Amino acid sequence: MWITRDLERTTKNIPIFYKEFEIGKQIESGELKISALGIVNVKINGQEIEEYFMPGWTNYNKYVHLVTYDVTSLLKEGNNIIEVTLADGWYSGRLGYGRGDCVYGDVNCLFAEISVKCKDGESLNVATDKSWKVGESNIVKSSFFDGETVDFTATTERNLSLLPNAKECNVEVETKPYEYEPIAETDVLFPEILYNQNGVLRLDFKQNFAGFITFNIKGKKGEEVIIKHSEILSDDGTPYYDNLRSAVSTDKIILSGGNDVFKPKFTFHGFRYAEIYNVEGVEITDVKGIVLSQKLNYHGKFECSNPIINAVYNNAKWGQKSNFISIPTDCPQRDERLGWTGDAQVFCNSAMFNSDCNRFFVNYLRLIQADILPDGKIPSFVPFFIPVSVSTAGVPGWADSVCVIPYNHYLHYRNKEVLKENLPFAVKHFNYYLSKSENYLSKVKNAFGDWLSVKEAEDKDVISQCFFGLSAQLISKMFKILGDEENAGKYCEYYNKIKHAFRENYLYKYGKIKGDSQTVYAFSLTVGFVTVEEIKTHFIESLEREDYKLTTGFIGVQYLLPAICEIGEVDTAYKIIKQTEYPSWGYTVMQGATTIWERWNGYTKEHGFETPNMNSFNHYSLGSCVGWLYSHVLGIKLSEDGEICISPSLSAEISYAKGEYLSAKGKISVEWKYEEGRFYIDVTADKDVNLNYNFNNMDVVSVQFNDNKIKAIVK
Repeated sequence: MWITRDLERTTKNIPIFYKEFEIGKQIESGELKISALGIVNVKINGQEIEEYFMPGWTNYNKYVHLVTYDVTSLLKEGNNIIEVTLADGWYSGRLGYGRGDCVYGDVNCLFAEISVKCKDGESLNVATDKSWKVGESNIVKSSFFDGETVDFTATTERNLSLLPNAKECNVEVETKPYEYEPIAETDVLFPEILYNQNGVLRLDFKQNFAGFITFNIKGKKGEEVIIKHSEILSDDGTPYYDNLRSAVSTDKIILSGGNDVFKPKFTFHGFRYAEIYNVEGVEITDVKGIVLSQKLNYHGKFECSNPIINAVYNNAKWGQKSNFISIPTDCPQRDERLGWTGDAQVFCNSAMFNSDCNRFFVNYLRLIQADILPDGKIPSFVPFFIPVSVSTAGVPGWADSVCVIPYNHYLHYRNKEVLKENLPFAVKHFNYYLSKSENYLSKVKNAFGDWLSVKEAEDKDVISQCFFGLSAQLISKMFKILGDEENAGKYCEYYNKIKHAFRENYLYKYGKIKGDSQTVYAFSLTVGFVTVEEIKTHFIESLEREDYKLTTGFIGVQYLLPAICEIGEVDTAYKIIKQTEYPSWGYTVMQGATTIWERWNGYTKEHGFETPNMNSFNHYSLGSCVGWLYSHVLGIKLSEDGEICISPSLSAEISYAKGEYLSAKGKISVEWKYEEGRFYIDVTADKDVNLNYNFNNMDVVSVQFNDNKIKAIVK
């Protein structure tokens, strides 16, 4: 049975559900299955399962996850007790896009079942029903956007005989197994005190991140202490809150008068700075910043001789950590935090180089599958809970996530089942493109274009056509990987017709492309609509007239540096990523950024902060250059046949680069250095890696290749 409490949810503290049960024999194994319309914190015999916001975010109108835990070590022979605290979370808490709370429902419900197998072969099942008891926690309220309030003066009744019974409720939503990593504490940060006067303690954790602060506190009973969070400081040194929009991002504590430990359970904030108010006469110790993220293995490594490039790499990795919380979100701080499909497809390749995102992206793709519209439009974010419009579904660059993510997933993880699962949805998406085209020229409304490009000089029609072709191209490749030559050929034909329509309508004489921006040249070259020879001159001019600073937005930035290398201007690519003048990655680093910003002009010395309506300082989208660091600087080229070819784009703009990548078949380590006009390349790969190299465009002095090790010298 699903259960809830028979109380008004707006008038009481967050509930705890209890069940005592007896295990009369020696235990062989124990398993807990749990789900919720809401999010849970679980303790068995006082021991907490240290995972956050489970069972994760899904479209609750379609399905909810059922989480399975091995709880053998938490159970004991004799009397046992399970307690589950149930909060609003995504189900009934406030969601972004101005939708308010209770988007999916207003009654939080719980399902749990403990299955015990005893050593003599007998078994015991304990499941939620109306015999479970319901008490109140000391958490007054909790919200992702607004924070958590804890009342340490609250008495939480533990005499179960005095507590009311749970109420059974009728929940018909489908449950599906939770099959990816949990959200957990991944890092601990220690702050520097910036200010401690007039009852205000201001802390700098030196890193923008997603999570919360925890500390020990002692003060007068009933005293209220407040914690506010911000990403950045104003020019006068005070926290800047405007970009949080309506997110209050404030935690509150009501002190017991004794020793209290504040550690929120059902909220997180995106911040670097925290201010604690009303601290006069209050003792605060052991302050820490707890980083929350999906518990992924971050196996990727990159380092080079240039500190700006290193900072960009680290900033992008922290942006990934901050925004991989149940789903890939856009930002962790303001009243949004949505799973934008465009952001996810732009960064997925970089994310997969950084870490093992196999199961994480399988889950996200299933969320896309659940929310695809009948006509084939892919929502602009999932889970999808708002009305359909030209900006909320079917947008080029966002909708194409259903093609881009599965294809990149295969390159990294070699799982054909993921292609089989997603191809029908990719085809449905492509058919929507096709239905909205004339003579293979896309007429799909592009609401975003090259989102947040500096000059908005790109042409949305060109970008739409490029994505139309890219989807056809990737679908053809995925069918070919699966051995379906007929469909591979069919979509290759579509691609050729889309390419022809592009060239007829958008490619002008002498290689100029409509829009004449960095993005249109980089993207059209990447998708194969034009040749290097055709557009090289105008592409270079688009860089030169900006003094090698960026004009690209979310879409163009992932293609720019690889395309510059493809036209043979490798040194230029390095100069651009080293650039420290606005607009550039390096400019944000020079302003103190520790994560990737949403927009290049989030803050400039000349104009201060950009509009607070949309100005996150912790997005990962513009950090998609990380893919280039792995695939071009280190030269780790992935392929559809499984071979990994080492072919670095070498430049004397840096003196060394080194890094690691964990492929589906094993680890690869690459290091190269530049000394006295020569590059020395050293590569080592695990024995199961299908490794090769390509130095054809280099002046090779010597190459040794044996035992999956490459040692080369090139000029």
